[in-house]
Amino acid sequence: MFLLALWGLAILAPLVWAWREKASIAMAMTLSLLFGYIVQLIWHWTGYDYLVIHVFMVPAWVEQGRLFTLISAGFAHSPGDPLHVLGNIVIIALVGIPLEKRLGRGRWLISYFIGLLGGSIAWTLANPGSYTPALGASGAAFGILGTYLAGWPKDEVYFPFIIIRPWPVQFIALVYFGIEVYKAMQVYKFEEVSDVAHLAHLGGFILAYITLPLVRKGSSWTPETEMVELPIEHPFEGVDELVKKLMDEGDEKETRQAWMEEISIRANCPICEGNLEFENLRIKCAVSKSHLHWP
Repeated sequence: MFLLALWGLAILAPLVWAWREKASIAMAMTLSLLFGYIVQLIWHWTGYDYLVIHVFMVPAWVEQGRLFTLISAGFAHSPGDPLHVLGNIVIIALVGIPLEKRLGRGRWLISYFIGLLGGSIAWTLANPGSYTPALGASGAAFGILGTYLAGWPKDEVYFPFIIIRPWPVQFIALVYFGIEVYKAMQVYKFEEVSDVAHLAHLGGFILAYITLPLVRKGSSWTPETEMVELPIEHPFEGVDELVKKLMDEGDEKETRQAWMEEISIRANCPICEGNLEFENLRIKCAVSKSHLHWP
């Protein structure tokens, strides 16, 4: 059980550290998946592969009450398939980190687990009574794509499609979604053999997409088609030159974001002199947004 506990520690430690240090939860999640995979490699090399039976998801077992595997399976990957975990990490890092800036750390984490659960539930419902196991973070990764498509489809993020360049989120998400629909039709309509849970990918994508309005309810998010007018007066000290550039050049979203990020780094909260955070085209106090939430 020591190796099983080590696996749990490898997964939780980056997330706990990132939350306490107000670091990127999306980046911490990539580390969790990577460290968990390394521990699974240790299981494999030492002959303890059977430990994976404690964490992967089997529809028949879920129906018998092992509901925790709906989550735990999302942090397990086959040691013999490194491309599986790599593909998930690429999406979570390249798409998930920009999404976290839009959605916020807490809501990003909620959305991530919604995608993970959506994938696990879809696989269970599609295979009632089956003893075919499922594992991997693909449902959560597709959930990230679904969330981003629902909220900010015109954002551009760097992604390796033939070449690495900024691609619109709607292009990335719809290409992945379309491929999964096509592959799922091949498997289920034409009864082709596949060891990939395409319906789990679609389940994570769809559930995250339709639940975004609930996830972001009460947040200070700004629709991409709307930018709040910048007031002439500002509460910052020592960054007048940056604020002037923001006022002069802040008509475009990308330019406004760049200057506001710089202001949040160089200025302090006028109430508690603490650090500032930039989120959803707003600058706020990292301690309490009641101190500062501008504009």
